[in-house]
Amino acid sequence: MPHLIDEQQIRDAIDAAGLSYVQDLNPRVGSQLSIWLTRLLSAPRNLTAIREPNEAIQKHLIEPLAGRHRLIGADLPVPHGPMIDIGSGNGAPGLPLALCEPERQATLLDSRAGAAAFLREVVAEIGASQISVLQERAEIAAHEELREQCALAVSRAAATPAAALELMVPYLQIGGVAAAWTGELSETDTASVTSILEILGAELTPIDPPRDIIVATKIRATDSRYPRPWSQIRRRPLSESQARVRHSTDKRADCPVPW
Repeated sequence: MPHLIDEQQIRDAIDAAGLSYVQDLNPRVGSQLSIWLTRLLSAPRNLTAIREPNEAIQKHLIEPLAGRHRLIGADLPVPHGPMIDIGSGNGAPGLPLALCEPERQATLLDSRAGAAAFLREVVAEIGASQISVLQERAEIAAHEELREQCALAVSRAAATPAAALELMVPYLQIGGVAAAWTGELSETDTASVTSILEILGAELTPIDPPRDIIVATKIRATDSRYPRPWSQIRRRPLSESQARVRHSTDKRADCPVPW
C-alpha cells in the first residue's frame, strides 16, 4: 500500500517553507497536491526513486515552489500566457507551478508513454482543466504549433544545461522566461550558458544565489534551425557547434572577395 500524503502534511510543509501565500492563490492546492504526491509514491521508480513522504514533499513540491518564490523575488516581468514543462516526467516542477496559477494554461510535455499516462491520470483526478499533457519529443514539438507561443518554460534535470536550453527557448514568445533547475553551476558553466542563450535569442537573467536555476528572457525570435534533432544536440552541444561555425565564418572573412 502506498504511503498516504494528506492535505495537512502539504499545508504544514508549505507553511514551514514560508510559502503559505500559495494557498491563497488556489484554495484547492493542498488537496490537489496530496493526490499527486500520494500517487507518485506508488508510481514506477523511473518516475521517482523517492518513497519517503517527507522527502517527496521537499524534493517534488517545496523545491519547485521555492524556486518560483525566487523568481517572484527577482521581480521578473513574466508575461501572461501559457506555461510548458519540458520533460515533465513525474510532474515536477510544472504541475505544482501550474496549480499555483490556475488561470494560466499549462502543458506537461514528455516523450515517454508511461510518464504521459501517469500525468493524464493525475490531472483528471485533481480536476485541473487548465493543464494538458502532451506525449511528444521536445525537439519535435518545438517545431509545431507550440513554437514561440509560451510565456514561461520550465524544466528540471531533463537534460544537460546546453541541451535543456536548446529545447526550451524555442517555445517562448518574445519576452517569455525560461527557468531550468540544473543544480549549481560554476562561473565557467555560466559563461557557456550565456553564449548558448545568445545563439537562441535569449539573455541570462540572474537571480539571487545559489546558481542552481538558469533563468533567461527571450529577446528575439529563435532561428528556425533550433532545436536540432536530438542526436545532434546530444553529440555536439550548441556552444561547441557554434564555435565551429564562428571559426569557419572568420576564415571566410579573411579570403579575398572574388570580383
